[in-house]
This record gives sequence, structure tokens and C-alpha cells, in this order.
Amino acid sequence: MRLAIMQPYFVPYIGYFQLMSAVDKIVLLDDVTFISGGWINRNRITVNGQPHWLTLPLAQASQNRLINEIEIIDDPVWKRKTMRTLGLTYGGAPFVEEVLPFLSNLLEEAKGSLSAFLSWHLRQVAELIGIETKIEPTSAIYPKENRHGQDRIIDICHREGATSYINLPGGRNLYDAKLFAAAGINLLFLQPDLETLSLRHSGDEGPSLSIIDLLMLNPPAAIRAATEMCSLE
Repeated sequence: MRLAIMQPYFVPYIGYFQLMSAVDKIVLLDDVTFISGGWINRNRITVNGQPHWLTLPLAQASQNRLINEIEIIDDPVWKRKTMRTLGLTYGGAPFVEEVLPFLSNLLEEAKGSLSAFLSWHLRQVAELIGIETKIEPTSAIYPKENRHGQDRIIDICHREGATSYINLPGGRNLYDAKLFAAAGINLLFLQPDLETLSLRHSGDEGPSLSIIDLLMLNPPAAIRAATEMCSLE
């Protein structure tokens, strides 16, 4: 059984969904410290060739609070402005008529618990592109019990009966393969193949932008096929 454990991100880039596609289940690490300026509540598109951030408005967010302790501000003005930006930016995109209402429905639910919303919206995007991987937040079923770092990851793997733990390349400096091997778990890293993706995207940064960019420009089946364009090392 292949398992991934990641912090929940807001409309993440395709590499996140490649990871999701490569495993049987992804556990969302939501009872850890919120990272300001990270990807938990924001992501990028391009507007007029320049990076533009889409940022969920949060109430009293700080690095002294856990992700599952933070609330989203239900801000109708922000939602309208964001949808207007998306409409103007992708007005001529081939799939805007299908994707814009989908995104409007997502943003309409952007309120209350940040963790609950992120878990739900990742399921919605995954279903749209045909990924059926199970998604579970850590706070729901995995008590910390004073475990941290690799010890907690290994504990979750054991609770899930995982034989392989899959991570994105950024985790190479965080995990010790020998420690995982001693615990009976195969540690693997997914390498997204962003250079050869046969998908339309905006500008040079296209594949590393929010999945929104690819959704606007490509059919779901093509994006689903692209989630398989990666390797495990």
C-alpha cells in the first residue's frame, strides 16, 4: 500500500496531483504549524504575463497556530474580485465555460475551517480530473502522542499498513531512508516531469502554476494522463 503525507495546499500545482495519483491514500497533515507565506492558503496564476497570487483571507493566521485551528474569512468581496480576475484572465481559454462555474462553487465554500475547506476542495479537484485516491486529514484519526518529524510519519505509515511512503522531491533532505527501511517502509520520491508535459499552459512557469491554469486550457482527461508523467526514485 502506497501512502503520501502532505500539508494541504490551496489549488496546488500539478505535481501535487501527480503525487496523489501515485498513491492509494494521501493523508493531509493539518495538525502542524501554519506556515505564513507558503502554499497552504495561496497559489499563483499569471495575469498579463506576471505572477499573480490568489490568497485565501484568513482570520488571525500566524505561525503560532496549527492549520486546523485557523478559520477562513467569508469575504464576498474577495470572492467576487477573484472570480472577476479569473474571468478576465482566462476569458478566451477553451475550457473557461466549464471551469469558471466549478471554481465559483469552490470559492463559495471558502469559509469556516481552513483544514476542512482544503480537504474538501482537493477532493473536488481530484474528482474533476479523475483521481480517486482517498484523502484523510491527520487531525481526524491520527493522534500526535508526542511524535514529531520522521517518527510521526512512520507511525502514520504503520497505522495505515503502508509498505511505501511517497514524497515530493523537497522531502529528500527531511527523511532518512535507513530509518524507514528499519521500520519496514520503502521510502520513495516522486519526480514530476514538468518539462515534457504535453499540456497547454501560460508562459514559462505554466506547469508550476496553480492547477487552475491547466484546467482552463486542457480537458480533464489530458490532465489526468499528465498526472502519470512522473517517476519514482
